[in-house]
Amino acid sequence: AALVERKINLLPFRELKEKGLLTIKHLAGSHSEVLLCRLGEVCWQLPVILMFPLCASPGDQPRSKVSCSAIVTLGELSVTLKKDMDSEVDEVARVLLQTVSSSPEFVQKAGSQTLGIMVENVTPARAMTALMDMGVK
Repeated sequence: AALVERKINLLPFRELKEKGLLTIKHLAGSHSEVLLCRLGEVCWQLPVILMFPLCASPGDQPRSKVSCSAIVTLGELSVTLKKDMDSEVDEVARVLLQTVSSSPEFVQKAGSQTLGIMVENVTPARAMTALMDMGVK
């Protein structure tokens, strides 16, 4: 019963995260200048959603869906902001590679796609450096 109560109580937080991710996507598409001045903060928060979910259960489907939404948001930021994402490539690559290695299959697929999108849209040298640095670690 306590687990059911905990999941019910966390539902608004999941919905809040999903609304926040949607807001970030809309800002990136229509008011990217708003995001650019706080890009570091925004990109820092997205991995927090991925790495520190509200639910501890590894098989928790709603948690995985929120993680997947955060991954897709990172990809959309890369497409919209392109080279302006260069400063965030190291952290984004680190989180995506970690996520790909330890998540359900649909989250892994989203992570791989987003990593590819990021590589296609940032400065090639930055993408290569970030990926090589992660490979060494």
